[in-house]
Amino acid sequence: MRAAVVGTIAALGLTTGVVPAVAADTGTWRIAYAGNRPTGYEALRATVATGPADAWAFGGSLTTDGQWSPVARRWNGRSWTGATLPAGLQRGITAADATGPGNVWAFAGGDEAGDAYALRWNGQRWSVAQRWPGSDILSDAAVLSARDVWVFGSSHIGPGIGTWHYDGRSWKQVETPDGQLARASAVAPDDIWAIGTDDVGRDNVLSRWDGRTWTRVDVPGLPQEETHFAEFHAIHATSPQDVWIVGDEYRTSGDDWSYTPLALHFDGHSWQRLDPPSTGQGILGDVTSDGHGGVWVTPSVDEPYDAPELLHYADGQWTEVRPQRPDGKVLRVNDVTTVPHSGSTWAVGEVFPADRNTSDGAVWVNGPLPR
Repeated sequence: MRAAVVGTIAALGLTTGVVPAVAADTGTWRIAYAGNRPTGYEALRATVATGPADAWAFGGSLTTDGQWSPVARRWNGRSWTGATLPAGLQRGITAADATGPGNVWAFAGGDEAGDAYALRWNGQRWSVAQRWPGSDILSDAAVLSARDVWVFGSSHIGPGIGTWHYDGRSWKQVETPDGQLARASAVAPDDIWAIGTDDVGRDNVLSRWDGRTWTRVDVPGLPQEETHFAEFHAIHATSPQDVWIVGDEYRTSGDDWSYTPLALHFDGHSWQRLDPPSTGQGILGDVTSDGHGGVWVTPSVDEPYDAPELLHYADGQWTEVRPQRPDGKVLRVNDVTTVPHSGSTWAVGEVFPADRNTSDGAVWVNGPLPR
């Protein structure tokens, strides 16, 4: 972990960068695993890698009685194989993080009924580390060590579990006075960035943890009108001088409404808006470092799925990316992670026929197959 730079961020002006987009790149993401079930549904929604021969993909499958159950698959340097999780868990896994092969965490509680929970892999087996009874939402987590874990729960889908911290001995709920936090990215134990919802229900809160308190950070220059405002959906920070937020600008007029993709970058001094190409619903759902100074961005793709499933930003340029797909099927990418000590990246999601009568979890690789 890099040492945090602690201090107040000045409210500096938001600048706009007009950057070009190049033609879709279709050849860099290859299928590494895809199911082929005749019936039923499975989706992979979170992935984390601790090394070239150790990665995890998590999600959920729909059981015959209409309940979701968690799914975990592991990359061992040769193949993706199923992993055994504790019995009796009902919700699919939607978030994951790790600090090493003996400290991998997975979290469930996205949008299905049942207890939210945290699982931990200690290098030998999975165990339930915590449960939050009820059907409240668990939206994200950040793992800094086996004794420093943050869990967040906020969503417009339903009530959230709130913000919780684990110190290696017990879980405690933490007050966040400037809003309910939903997604987070940790630079260091005393430098965590999070986005969330304000008191009137808008997803435009940015907050920063300095090791003692959560403090709201201003992002100037964004629309704040009742009919035109910004919404934050994901955040990724690699250092105090490299923070990304993606989401959308929402506009409404009478019965008409629209979304415009929103991508913001903070360089330690000011925020810049880097307008991506318009794709799908006009909403950007996630952002992750590519390990080389750029980022992978996941758009929200609406039917008929004619938009690129990934965007890449590097060196002042956006690239539209279409990962490999099985013949006759469409796909959705849900999460991306770089592989430490390699030049490769994993992505997870789902593939399904156009009628969506079934779906299968899928994994893609960018770069050499990690081994």
